[in-house]
Amino acid sequence: MIDPNSGEELLNEAKAIIPEVYKDLAKPAVSEVGSVAGRTVKVLLAPIRGLLWGWEQIEKVVEEGVKKKFEKIPEERRKTPDPEIAVPLIQALGYTAQNETLREMYINLLANSMDIGKEKVVHPSFVEIIKQMNSLDAKVFEKLSSIKSYQKILNPTISIKGKNQFFVDATPEWYMGWTIDGFNEFDVSASLIRLSKFGLIELMYDRSQTGVTYNELRNTPFLSNLLNRYKSGHPNEELEIGGTESIVYVNEYGIQFRNACQ
Repeated sequence: MIDPNSGEELLNEAKAIIPEVYKDLAKPAVSEVGSVAGRTVKVLLAPIRGLLWGWEQIEKVVEEGVKKKFEKIPEERRKTPDPEIAVPLIQALGYTAQNETLREMYINLLANSMDIGKEKVVHPSFVEIIKQMNSLDAKVFEKLSSIKSYQKILNPTISIKGKNQFFVDATPEWYMGWTIDGFNEFDVSASLIRLSKFGLIELMYDRSQTGVTYNELRNTPFLSNLLNRYKSGHPNEELEIGGTESIVYVNEYGIQFRNACQ
């Protein structure tokens, strides 16, 4: 059962903290930069003010979003969320709520933190991970975590045949053969590295899957087009797609994060 008093205390605590966050984030930044660079900078920074949501907006989004999941939680499993999860989460919504992808992750995390049956899944560190993500990271992780096994990944190069030489930065560092709408393969590669730094996935260099062919990855239109571009620029060299066969997988911490945010 939910303790009404503890829930009210939590909301009051969040209400007290959020205005201070706005003061620290918005007013000094605009004032300080504007005084140095003049009015033009203020004009450019002005739209940011609209992205700092007030408590009324956040409260409405939280109530509407959490209610959908909360109604599915049995009465005996409902509880007030822990402050170490709810308070920083609500603070973060003050400047990320307009991002639908991240907002959904926050709402799901908050709703799951109100379920006694998911206490072992939800962790305060997950709030900080979402704060470091952008929409691309969230979508790449969602795609990766939909497959519960090792996945093949290539560290491709454009190499000169017969020589131990290749072109630096010609290809993505990590390549899975797919991308996300609005982003390219280099963007996805950088996102994979970030997700690894967050501790959610393991990028295992030179650890290929036994009996799995990587030819499909080497022969994608993307890599073929890159190869042809370099061939045009270096007609006297015999070039090929080389690289190292590797694997990637979502580790236990990543699985826990996925379960807590969905």
